[in-house]
Amino acid sequence: MNKKHFIVCSILVHLISFSANSQIIQEIKQHLSILCSDSLAGRGYVDDGVNKAANYIQLQFEKLRMRKYGKSYTQSYAFPVNTHPFPIRCKIDNQEMRAGIDYLVEAGSPGIQGTYRLLHFNPDDSLDRILMFKKLVQGIESDYAIVLHKGAKFKKIVLDTLKSMNQKIKLLVVTEEKKMTHTVATELEPLATVIFMDSVIQNKEMLNIQAPNHFIKSFECKNVAAYVKGKNTNETIVFTAHYDHLGKMGNEAIFKGGSDNASGVSMLLYLARYFTEHKPRCNVAFILFSGEEAGLIGSSFYTQNPMFPLRQIKCVVNIDIMGNAEKGITVVNGESCRKEFYLLQTINKEKNYLPEVKIRGQAANSDHYLFSESGVPAIFIYSNGGQGYYHDVFDTAENLMLTRFEEVAALLIDFASKV
Repeated sequence: MNKKHFIVCSILVHLISFSANSQIIQEIKQHLSILCSDSLAGRGYVDDGVNKAANYIQLQFEKLRMRKYGKSYTQSYAFPVNTHPFPIRCKIDNQEMRAGIDYLVEAGSPGIQGTYRLLHFNPDDSLDRILMFKKLVQGIESDYAIVLHKGAKFKKIVLDTLKSMNQKIKLLVVTEEKKMTHTVATELEPLATVIFMDSVIQNKEMLNIQAPNHFIKSFECKNVAAYVKGKNTNETIVFTAHYDHLGKMGNEAIFKGGSDNASGVSMLLYLARYFTEHKPRCNVAFILFSGEEAGLIGSSFYTQNPMFPLRQIKCVVNIDIMGNAEKGITVVNGESCRKEFYLLQTINKEKNYLPEVKIRGQAANSDHYLFSESGVPAIFIYSNGGQGYYHDVFDTAENLMLTRFEEVAALLIDFASKV
């Protein structure tokens, strides 16, 4: 082959590779646009968003004609959850506040409505702390709300003091200086609590709020599972990801969970398609959990009620937060699963997929944990990079860069063929 032909062939190979990668990203973006859409309501417990997401995942498995464990792709269970599904309004000194940006109603908060005068305290200041406890002991009029500036760690102390003094207030305000993060609550808090950005409420006098709640004693959720039959059917590699997120707070704030974890779900859906088109060495299972944000409830239920014997699992690879791998990935449980970690690291060095594959110890921070506690080798992989949006209204599909997404996918495919 002469030099001219070599250059032409190299360009063609590059163009084919670029086209394939572009197709992968377009496929991922299509999944993300649906998983993060308004119609799925943040994949939470308002407007049945979490089950709408489950239906979407099941539909993808059906399209790929993937195998079921038993008669269904789904496994149902239920748990209690507190929600704020109704319109929420909040004003400070008659100025309208923005839900999810200026303030959050705490996930476990009971409903609250009214106008309150604000009593400001900075618990980190020893004198202010003394004045606050003196006021709590004396009693606080019902139209006052206590504001704890940057004082989330003092909330329990305040509640315990109120209880011991047999005193009551209707509303507690806690402020954050840098960012607000939302969560999911399976129990009601004893006191209505609202979280504000500190700069928004500093030196303000009056707060008007309307934030009704709805506590659901038994909300039915689903785990969604399917598998691809491999050449060796005695062993199974399991890819997992949670598809639930935080849902909505009224109609004003939707927590769409682009990085956490629509990105991980999209990765699994891509891998599912890949392995249906390329027969794997052994069985490859895909399990999508709900209830992760509520405390790993879905994976806890699954490991206690597995759809196939846990002893058949060779390795669990949990994918959570895969929005931007510009700095590489971190492997949680890498220290206890050295074989699996070193294989990932070796493949990455050979193929130069990512800048770094970092090791981390055991942590109970995602769905891998319950498998690990059940004696199954399990690792959790998350990407390193991005803008830091997490459990907030800014974690959207539009804010995902998907840097090195294809390279992570290629690494996982190589890993599955060699582990």
